[in-house]
Amino acid sequence: MTQDSDYYCNMDYDISLERREELINIASRYIGYESSIWAVSINGYVIQLITNDLVHDEFFRDNFFPSHQIEEDLRPHGIIYAVSGIFDTDPGIYYNQETKTAILFNIEDYYTLRSVALGIVLDVSEEQNKLHFIRGSLIDVNGEGFVFMGEKGAGISTHSFLLLETNLARIHSVDWIYLERLGGALGRISTLSSERKLLIKNDIKSISQRVKILSKKSKDNKGFMLIDPWWIGGEEKHVDTTRIKVLFFLYQDERDKNIGVRIDPEEALKMLKNANSPFYNPHTLVFNEEREKLKTNFFKTIFKHAATYKINTAHNLFDVQRWIQSLIETKEYQEPLKEEPKESPIDNEIRRIISEINYDQLLSEVIKLKSKSNVENPNPKELEKRSKLYGTETKWGSYNFVSSVKNRSAPLTVVIGSEKLQAKHLTQVQKEIFLKLPKTIKDVLNYLEKGSFVVTKRIMGNNDHFTPRCILYCSTHRKEMIHLPFMFDKSLFRPEDVKQNGPDLFMIIIPEWHEVDRQILVFPEIGLTIALGTDYYGEIKKGFLRMAMWCAKQEKMLGLHAGAKLIKAKDAETEEIKRYSTLIFGLTATGKTTHSCHTHNLDLPGEGIEIVQDDFIALRKDGSILGTERGFFLKTEGISPEIQKLIYNVVTKPSTIFENVMIDYRHNVYFLDETLTGNGRGIMQRTEFGEAIHETVNLPEIEALDGMIILLITRRNTIVPIAAKLTIEQAALAFALGESIHTSGSDPRRAGESIRIVGTNPFIVGDKAEEVNIFYNMIKSLPEDKVRCFQINTGGIGEIMEKNEYGRNIIKKKVERIPIDEMANIIRGIARNDIEWEPEPYFGTLVPKSVEGVNMSKYDPKLHYSEEEIESLVKELKKERKEYLTKLKGIHPNVLGSLK
Repeated sequence: MTQDSDYYCNMDYDISLERREELINIASRYIGYESSIWAVSINGYVIQLITNDLVHDEFFRDNFFPSHQIEEDLRPHGIIYAVSGIFDTDPGIYYNQETKTAILFNIEDYYTLRSVALGIVLDVSEEQNKLHFIRGSLIDVNGEGFVFMGEKGAGISTHSFLLLETNLARIHSVDWIYLERLGGALGRISTLSSERKLLIKNDIKSISQRVKILSKKSKDNKGFMLIDPWWIGGEEKHVDTTRIKVLFFLYQDERDKNIGVRIDPEEALKMLKNANSPFYNPHTLVFNEEREKLKTNFFKTIFKHAATYKINTAHNLFDVQRWIQSLIETKEYQEPLKEEPKESPIDNEIRRIISEINYDQLLSEVIKLKSKSNVENPNPKELEKRSKLYGTETKWGSYNFVSSVKNRSAPLTVVIGSEKLQAKHLTQVQKEIFLKLPKTIKDVLNYLEKGSFVVTKRIMGNNDHFTPRCILYCSTHRKEMIHLPFMFDKSLFRPEDVKQNGPDLFMIIIPEWHEVDRQILVFPEIGLTIALGTDYYGEIKKGFLRMAMWCAKQEKMLGLHAGAKLIKAKDAETEEIKRYSTLIFGLTATGKTTHSCHTHNLDLPGEGIEIVQDDFIALRKDGSILGTERGFFLKTEGISPEIQKLIYNVVTKPSTIFENVMIDYRHNVYFLDETLTGNGRGIMQRTEFGEAIHETVNLPEIEALDGMIILLITRRNTIVPIAAKLTIEQAALAFALGESIHTSGSDPRRAGESIRIVGTNPFIVGDKAEEVNIFYNMIKSLPEDKVRCFQINTGGIGEIMEKNEYGRNIIKKKVERIPIDEMANIIRGIARNDIEWEPEPYFGTLVPKSVEGVNMSKYDPKLHYSEEEIESLVKELKKERKEYLTKLKGIHPNVLGSLK
């Protein structure tokens, strides 16, 4: 415990039993008939006060909830002797850890007495390994709890009471927080009040008119006053329970220009441990190595359920408060922490765990599921009928289902198997998944014996070369989860329609698994993925595709995260209709599906497009393309009949299935409403595209066509050309970079920052540099005169972004965005081969001099930036690219050499 009084005080928190008896004897001489004995309950922990100080007695009784008074033969959890008026004795605080007895001599301020009482409760609970308490202030805003922690003088009370002045804010506690439930099935931190009245500093009167008025009828003692929280504003301003969502760590550093920054658990723990009062708790009486370990694990668990920010209160008081309120308004804290994960090499302990897994036995247990009595196999009609009971019907007769998890759990995904496919580095979270892996596998196998499951078997692809059978086991402990196999049925081919020619791939999904232990376990070499604690359909779709891509690579094919189509266009030179297989690469939300399903305004006789696939394909050495799915899984954000006519016509069919799209009570569909999520999805049936669909999900070898067009989509808003013609080496480089940017919708804190994923494919298993080289060698081996490569930028040109005083990215100048229709015209020009190309001076590529239907001059960087700004942007982008490529060891030198 640290001293908060302005007078000298002896402190000894580890006195012997003999010293305890000696001090109690001294205290007893001054405790007469007028002394008081009173017991209080602090969240079930009973503390008894024996005192001759009437002020201490009065404050103690008012501060805490009374306990049922202790019978003579029963002991409280802790006892405090608080004795005043002892002559020739310095103030002192003494504590015996064995008996939980504190003796206070001549302590004038009640704050210290209260601190000792809380310290005893902390000691008892930690000794029992029942950690429940943290020191901090807690404000509820519209049902969500915000904790303020920090050193003395950091502004905890100040910012708590300033926040309390806002609408929908209610006070829970000002110094001491009891966590009633930590985790649980819903993964939340529930709290209860510990105190009947709150002890707050008198100087809060200067910033809070409410407190100033209340201070006139409140008890005062040595700079503190005792206030009934109900006086502040009744139930509109006080709450005795809430759920913690955010922890603010307040600190002061005049050199730090940032006001607030989100921090990861590792940095948060470092701040807690390095504090003057360990873990920001000045009430601590007992602290040692064992207690530090307990508290560390306690806070690690807390950080799994709450976001953490460090707030620099050295800045202007009201600027800091505006930053806090802005964060609460934007609800940025609800998003997963998307800082670059801190990775470290895989260690020997994890290698040992991986090597000791009995993969054959694990697969054998999964195969046995088909004959278990707890597994049912509904036919497609039954799946549809049962699923619709839990969906919302749209005005078009289709159905929408809402998941609890709204996106893939990529940071919680680990690949398990031989050395060649293991990740070289792991985040701390991934390490923890590996360390618990033996127990997790054991628990899963046990659950497979007891839970209720539905099995659904489908075929991926429709060809004579590679059609693996995909077998989904979905837990239906939550009955509404039946919609997951229903969606799966609509995505792949049925066994009665397509013959299996490939391995069996298995996926087990258990949505009801504990949220804290959500994880995706991928065993590519035995064709098994286990998804725990998620009900997002994309996890199933991508889980099977990830395994299939690994298997395809073993068969000398390359699985690609790309759309595919056949383009028929009139060639500008020969005036003949030519047919091109077309691959369209792109990260999520860059326009891959949009342009895979667009006509590109090809309107001359004989011209047109034939849609093949929108997401995943396998490329063979002869240039042929194998499709995978009969249902297209699209992002529904912003779909409109004006811009995406083909897609809109299909997505409004009754056969479409939606996930997490906003549907109102009148069955209207809102593609622009992101209330539920910005990641609304839908499964469109490929056959619904009518004449725009290709006859199969495959494309023939390149010799059977006039050529191949490769479009690598990037999404940048500054200096990258809207369109660029690439050499084979430059195309492989663009494939390696897999470049895009974060948007304000995906992550406001990182808007405008680069994101790079090899092949625009987050599902690569194994060495990523090897993937680049396979792609390069494949397209390099195709006839040179038949392969044309391009990069298209679906973002725009001209954006200027700066950081504001709160450390957030703000747009100073908006991007000159390229409309979808203009990009379609550029692709049309590429297909017709009627674009005149000229060198650009920055990246060594060719750019369009002119394009029919597009005013290319408005995308000239010189119209938007000064020469100095262009030079700076180009230099920074090249620097980022070089740094990224250094992480990919072994890329072909010809590819690296194309970086200009």
